[in-house]
Amino acid sequence: GPNTLGRPGSKRTPPRMPADLMHTLDIRTSYVFAFMAHGLLAGVLASFWRAGRAERGLGWWILDGLQLSMATLLLLAAGKLPPWMILAGSNLLIFSNVATIETALRVFLRDAVWPGLALRWLVAALAFGAWCLTWQGGWTYAQRAIVFSTAFLIQLALLLTYVVSLRDHGLRFVQRLLLLAILLVAGALFARMIHVLRHMDTIVSWQQDTMLPLLTFAATFSAFLRACCALYLVQSRTEQRLRAANQDIERRANFDLQTGVMSRSFFEMQAPEAIAAAGRNETPMAFVLIDVDHFKSINDTFGHLQGDGVLASVGQVLRHNTRGSDLVGRLGGDEFAIVLRDVTGVEAVALAERIRVEAGAILMPDGSAVSLSIGLCGLPPAQGFEAAYRCADAALYVAKQEGRGRVVAHDPLGVPPARPMLPAGA
Repeated sequence: GPNTLGRPGSKRTPPRMPADLMHTLDIRTSYVFAFMAHGLLAGVLASFWRAGRAERGLGWWILDGLQLSMATLLLLAAGKLPPWMILAGSNLLIFSNVATIETALRVFLRDAVWPGLALRWLVAALAFGAWCLTWQGGWTYAQRAIVFSTAFLIQLALLLTYVVSLRDHGLRFVQRLLLLAILLVAGALFARMIHVLRHMDTIVSWQQDTMLPLLTFAATFSAFLRACCALYLVQSRTEQRLRAANQDIERRANFDLQTGVMSRSFFEMQAPEAIAAAGRNETPMAFVLIDVDHFKSINDTFGHLQGDGVLASVGQVLRHNTRGSDLVGRLGGDEFAIVLRDVTGVEAVALAERIRVEAGAILMPDGSAVSLSIGLCGLPPAQGFEAAYRCADAALYVAKQEGRGRVVAHDPLGVPPARPMLPAGA
């Protein structure tokens, strides 16, 4: 708390205070505790900075602790430094502290910094200017204490409006801690104001201001709560990054980055489960195998970069024509597979034909079109993954033998294609 010194050259002798207003806590001891606590909290936050876990706004949180630590250090220098230097320096640091807190929160949350913060810093400057006028005007210690408390409460009210405005559910814990920190200091300021107003004639210097230790400890505990908020935010941000990194690792492991479809290992993990579930639920499905015709020639003629582009375009066609419930994977090289859920044979053939036609729109540098050979098999009667794969592979073989660039549907039991379950396609 500022204003702990009387006017320089004052000859007034402080009257004896009633017993119930005598100090129960030593003011200088409370300042020593506050100096050490604020410095320690700033050091803890700085350790995250040095450990490479710096976040946007963390520097402002560190500055918050340093400001209050330096302010209390100045107050401890009473009798060793000129009074104007101690009071001007400590009040400047304290009045700017509230704006620093909101700046730290806004920057960390990537919230709008301007023009909201311009008002906060302007109010801080006006509060310090008003206090300077009281000092130069020869106001009494009690009057300056009232001005200080009023100006600081206005700053806290502005900070309170911003904290209350936070709507992100992930910030509820931070919001509650900050509200508690603000109300704690506001309560101590109100208590000090009431005490000073009741004893305007007897409180002429810090020796009679018995509420200063309470205000100091309230400010210190409030700083502890703010440091907890900063650490919680850093931890939350770190967890978000870890989750994002894990999702990226999972995506790279489960999906083919070149084509955007499932990797072979992930597809072969998911497909048997889907086929088994379809068998238990008696849900119709289809298993589709797709080959890019003459893909080796594409690589040899136009280069591997062009071949990679063809695979990426084919993957895009497959993703565009399948649903989120379907499974699409790259088995290796130019071979793709699809598990179509809850489709009839006619629907499966129509979708395969649509894929073949759309892939034909992919052109090579010489103007030739990409061609796909597609084999598919219905489920049932192929009840398992291995049976479905062999069935579709047999149909794919027929498609290649008959000239490529076509769709062939195959019945694993050798039943003629006219069977309603799964008509043949060509």
